[in-house]
Amino acid sequence: MHNRLEKFEQGTYRNQGDFKSFCPSFINKQWQWEDAELNFLLAEANKELGGLNTYSELIPDIDVYIRMHIRAEANKSNKIEGTNTTLEEDMMDKENIPLEKRNDVQEVNNYIDAMNYGIERILQDDFPFTSRLLREMHEILLRGVRGKNKTPGEFRHSQNFIGGSMPANARYVPPSMADLDALIGDLDKFMNEIETMPELVKIAMIHYQFETIHPFLDGNGRIGRLMVPLYLLSKKELQKPCFYISDYFERNRIEYYDRLQSVREHGAMLDWIKFFMRASIETAKAAKIKFKNAVEQVNEYNHYLINKKNNAGSLQQILNVMYCQPVATSEQLSALTGLTVQTINRMVKILCEDNILIEVTGNKRNRVFTLYKYLKVFD
Repeated sequence: MHNRLEKFEQGTYRNQGDFKSFCPSFINKQWQWEDAELNFLLAEANKELGGLNTYSELIPDIDVYIRMHIRAEANKSNKIEGTNTTLEEDMMDKENIPLEKRNDVQEVNNYIDAMNYGIERILQDDFPFTSRLLREMHEILLRGVRGKNKTPGEFRHSQNFIGGSMPANARYVPPSMADLDALIGDLDKFMNEIETMPELVKIAMIHYQFETIHPFLDGNGRIGRLMVPLYLLSKKELQKPCFYISDYFERNRIEYYDRLQSVREHGAMLDWIKFFMRASIETAKAAKIKFKNAVEQVNEYNHYLINKKNNAGSLQQILNVMYCQPVATSEQLSALTGLTVQTINRMVKILCEDNILIEVTGNKRNRVFTLYKYLKVFD
């Protein structure tokens, strides 16, 4: 039986005493639509995603740039949740970060660890994309940070809510625990049993459903955004983990939340999917531009090294490690390159004088250097 997105039935509100929780309808169905605009946006999104896949296969050292791309994604995704760090701060040693930002930096780094764990499970272990994988990533996400006492790695055993001080005055109250198992079971089936729908439409619906179920006590937004590239990677729609949508959601945060809520209140699933397609188109285009700019910046550094003659080898070693670690101390650069600290300090002095590196602390000791132009490509 085929179901029309134009007639999407969002679900029902359940009376829970002094508040009502929203129980979304099951989505494990074969969905169809007649909307011409969605077909156009889907074709554009698939074209851009295909172009990004081709581009990622052609660029030398793409995995180095992808690591930086993941860092930028982690920073943006956590900003939506209220963290306030720069990309530079996310890569500094703990002692160089202001006390008030250390928890935020840990949350960003946990996001990176959770993402990398998911990528490894999918690409190396060939693990299926299921709610079990989401729980495993959730445990990593909340390790040692705010939310560490909110049952990391487990679906919630109590009612949660969004906005307000209690369910009675909340902006949104997700389904009760009584509905949780059935909803998660339905979502697992939709992710893995419906195989004849376009994957971009499916992940748009999956993201909506996950955020609406809100199955964890904390971290639902971040896990929901992590799901997007990992799902596409697991379904071979992505060849490399290089598609991160949080930047678009962060820049269009109000519309993002409004679109999700409009599905719950009015059944506007088509409008949500169109928003997601526009996000996908822009995200794929932006990723290609970032990778192109990264290649051009590295070429600029290589051209700079041509005139450095006697020091070119040591300078090249420093730049090579800074493509993965563009924020570093002299001691870190020594450990990464195998060069002595004395040699590193001499080379860093040259790189700072030539405006290749910038020192960011203003300290006489424990100085931190950034490969500034390269870092800005990803920020």
